[in-house]
Order: sequence, then structure tokens, then C-alpha cells
Amino acid sequence: MKKGILLISICIIIALSSVALIIVFRDDNVFYISNPGDFITEKETAIKIGKALLEERFPDSFLNRELPLDAYEKDGIWRVHNVVERSGVTEDGLPWVSLGGELYVDFRKSDGKILGIGFTE
Repeated sequence: MKKGILLISICIIIALSSVALIIVFRDDNVFYISNPGDFITEKETAIKIGKALLEERFPDSFLNRELPLDAYEKDGIWRVHNVVERSGVTEDGLPWVSLGGELYVDFRKSDGKILGIGFTE
């Protein structure tokens, strides 16, 4: 009988401790996981997130066309940007060079925090 009471007491203590930890780490319905590792690990996921952010910020650039995007990660920061042809030849056979025109968004790999969004000229 005493073992049963002890087991029930331990279960109640564990349950109350779990609830207390949830309350402590809760902030406006956002729960934090201690040491979750990298949050955005895949290039494809970074591109999807970046596309959504860029499309919201620069809707005219996406209007009636598919804008090719690429992403790379450096030092824990994802950069998603549109692929800009840097040079080419016009229909008339004249060479041209692009000096900018890249849309980009930078965000942390670990938590997705946006660090910068803009347009390079």
C-alpha cells in the first residue's frame, strides 16, 4: 500500500514539475525549446521562406512570372536571392552587363530571425 502511495506521489510531482516548466518557458503562446539546434536546415526550406518574404515585400517583382531564387548559407545565416543574369546578348546581337538588381533576404539558420531584406543596385 505504501509503495502505491509513493508511486502516485512521484507521478503527481513529475506532472506538476512539467506544468511548471511549461509555464516558465511560455511567452505569449510561444514555447521555447532549450537548444533546438538549427531551425532551418534545408536549402529548399530556406528558399520557400525567402520567397514568401520577398513576394510580400516586392510583389511587383513576382507579378505574372516565376522569379528564379537561390539560397546559400554562410556562418549560420541564410541568404535567399533572385538569380540575376550578369551579362548576355540582346536580340540585336549587342552585349549587355547587369550591375545589380538582386532581391535578397537574410535570416538566421538557428531561429529564422530576419536580419535584412532589400534590393541591391
